[in-house]
Amino acid sequence: MSTPIRVRVRMYQVGFGDCFLVSVEYDAPLPDGRDTRHILIDFGTSHSPREGMARGRMGDVAALIEEHTGGELDVLVVTHRHRDHLRGFEVDAGAAIMKRLAPKLVVRSWTEDPELSETANGPAAAADDTAGVSRASARYAALLAEAQEQVAGLATLVGLDDEVRAAAEDQLKNAEAVALLNELSRDGRGRYLHAGMDSGLADVVPGIEATVLGPPTVDQDPRVARQREEDPEYWLTALGASLRVVGSAAQADARSPITHGPGPVRWLIDRLANQRSRSAARLVRDLDDALNNTSVILLLKVGGVSLLFSGDAQIENWRHTLDQLGDDADLRDRLAKIDLYKVGHHGSRNATPRSLHALWKARAADLPRLAAVMSTRQGVHGRNDNAVPQQHLVAALREVADLYSTDDLDSGEEYLELVADAARGPFRIVPPPA
Repeated sequence: MSTPIRVRVRMYQVGFGDCFLVSVEYDAPLPDGRDTRHILIDFGTSHSPREGMARGRMGDVAALIEEHTGGELDVLVVTHRHRDHLRGFEVDAGAAIMKRLAPKLVVRSWTEDPELSETANGPAAAADDTAGVSRASARYAALLAEAQEQVAGLATLVGLDDEVRAAAEDQLKNAEAVALLNELSRDGRGRYLHAGMDSGLADVVPGIEATVLGPPTVDQDPRVARQREEDPEYWLTALGASLRVVGSAAQADARSPITHGPGPVRWLIDRLANQRSRSAARLVRDLDDALNNTSVILLLKVGGVSLLFSGDAQIENWRHTLDQLGDDADLRDRLAKIDLYKVGHHGSRNATPRSLHALWKARAADLPRLAAVMSTRQGVHGRNDNAVPQQHLVAALREVADLYSTDDLDSGEEYLELVADAARGPFRIVPPPA
């Protein structure tokens, strides 16, 4: 019987995005003759690395992944449908390599099941007869997909503020990437997870324990569908109305040869245009929140080492787990004792719950030092108190962990690598290759 002896984590330089390879190494070859299993978690970017850093092109990153896996990928996890987590799948070079790697298991959120529709009672029954979701949850998933279609229209309209257009582009459906993921998920390889489900990872990666903490379905926790206490129907209805207003105004501007000089008419036109941009920005932010809260949250354990990967999950997703901590001492203990944390949402202040940080701050002194890995890029989103990464969060994480960021890879490194003995942490940095 082969036993895990090491866990290796590589964080690739992709700029503003996530791409992590978790490798479990064994003391003897497994039945297929290999002595390592590989799990790729996300493969995307929305903005290239800063000047002077590795270019972070997804084709180059895919080539590195192929090299590091020896050409065989066991598990692919795509936490949610945002371009900074899956854009690499629509890049020709990256797509070709992912097809060659042919992952044996493809893990995605329950909202991504291609057979899920607004009229379905739930996704197709899984091999283990896992129950589907209700019509309410299916409707919510369908609304998210339709809202993304509406945002695609926003991104092409004239007259919008550049920041609004850029934010809308971040919410695009990434149809080519999703099509490839659907292809890789065929023949029973796809698994669409919600909180509490069996992930299927242990069937492919011997010796791993995977707990699915999120996302909950709407049935498990209606709060996941109610950012700002809004009904899930809100996104589709409001986005559609906004598009009609903005689209009509843009078409009218294109048809009209009349120009308006300074004066009350020009003032009114400018005020209306600004209001449309503000409304569009709010709608796009709401959709961004909704998609983030479909993130798969995985708590992985290999031997005596635990890792927490949470995608971009925000509080509406996390609350389903956090509410259990008061009564579930085992879950609280497991989260307190993790060895590696993938910093949520690239260091945004809305994705690392204070209660988790409090657990880590109260860790026993004899526990191995926590490692935190953050794939991000400064200057992409927000300013000052809203900047990503959020400096208050960065400072708080450094109180409880050794923090490693791709934004610190300023010597051209293409990835950062950490390794831990599977019997017990901590994760330690591996010097980059000469």
